[in-house]
Amino acid sequence: MDIRGSNALVTGASRGIGKSIAEALVAAGAKVWGTSRNPSGASWPEGVVPLALDLADPIAIEGAWRSQGMGEIGFDIVVNNAGSGAFGRFDELDFETLKAQIDTLLIGTMKLSRLAWPGLKKRKGYLVNVSSLAVEFPVPFMSGYNAGKAGLSAFTESLIIEAAGEGLSVIDFRLGDFNTSFNESVVRKTGKNINTGCVDTVWGTIEKRNSQSPPPKLAAEKLVKCINRDRSGTIRSGTFFQSILAPFLSRISPLNLVRFVNLSYYGLQRRK
Repeated sequence: MDIRGSNALVTGASRGIGKSIAEALVAAGAKVWGTSRNPSGASWPEGVVPLALDLADPIAIEGAWRSQGMGEIGFDIVVNNAGSGAFGRFDELDFETLKAQIDTLLIGTMKLSRLAWPGLKKRKGYLVNVSSLAVEFPVPFMSGYNAGKAGLSAFTESLIIEAAGEGLSVIDFRLGDFNTSFNESVVRKTGKNINTGCVDTVWGTIEKRNSQSPPPKLAAEKLVKCINRDRSGTIRSGTFFQSILAPFLSRISPLNLVRFVNLSYYGLQRRK
């Protein structure tokens, strides 16, 4: 697909991965609309038209879609990127916090995809759902995030199959770690029980890994290149180890070994 002259929608485009994707699409010649829950308070990339959209509220999504004329724009590319994170033990996180994760990462994305699907099908466009390598390697103490992303990838795989022969393309864009401000917005809950130490250890590993990760621009450039080359299906982006070597080893290794490696990576041990 030639991105030049296309219309693109990127959710969560005011910062991080979404902002980098929006910038890369503008640089490739697309006209880009970006969404945020509070567009007036965001810093937008040059060339991006801001829209208000809260994916955590599935009921309000259709209203926002219609009231802002999003259905009349004619999107050729839709990138579902908006997300959120919550960190803490499953039994200590408020259930509403966990539910909000699923609403944002999965239910809201499904709703927006459903609204955009007929137009994308008509224009033989691209639907991109930004998932995570947490689908294959769950992050400890981020159960809601892991579940939301796993569900998102399963949903996207269903669309990849359904889109065969329909003319449009679907990408499950699984990201590894990138140096963004995502961790700053993560809801954190560190308990006061015997396991607090291991929770803090994992968060320290996450923070260290984030600081040493590549810039989000690399993920955005890869996505633009894949669209220009008419690629679809599951596409991974991150370091060589995260996006290529680790997923390959996980496919040929016993699940218990993969789980052991994941636990060891975060400094955790299986309790007997």
